[in-house]
Amino acid sequence: MNDNLSTPNPPEGTLLFEAGKKRALLLSLALIGAVLWPLQQNWRKDPKDNFPLSYYPMFSARREAVETFYYVLGRDEQGKRYQIPYKMIGDGGGNQVRRQLRKIMNEGRAPELAKSVAKKVARSESSRWRTSARFPACAGW
Repeated sequence: MNDNLSTPNPPEGTLLFEAGKKRALLLSLALIGAVLWPLQQNWRKDPKDNFPLSYYPMFSARREAVETFYYVLGRDEQGKRYQIPYKMIGDGGGNQVRRQLRKIMNEGRAPELAKSVAKKVARSESSRWRTSARFPACAGW
């Protein structure tokens, strides 16, 4: 047969792995270990979550059966309800305003919030919001 196709024996003194391949192997093993390390928390009595090695308890944590959401309503003279957009309630994105609203409600500052929203609505260019007369802050499920 053809002796050229057979695998030659490496010369003596040649390492099994080159230095670059060793570094790649060690890095790969370290990354796999870092990804799998948080799994040990699943078997502890009181698991701890820490960033960046997290086992994501936000998905496994026990939650209340009913969530409470806070929002602001506008009511016109006829009593028709309008949900006020978050941009008129506070600064920031929807989730940030929702957290601000929850804090304000828990601190009992709803009347101050209603006055603030009423001023923003009065300055609004939309005629839909200008007809609103009252702005109660509400909690819903």
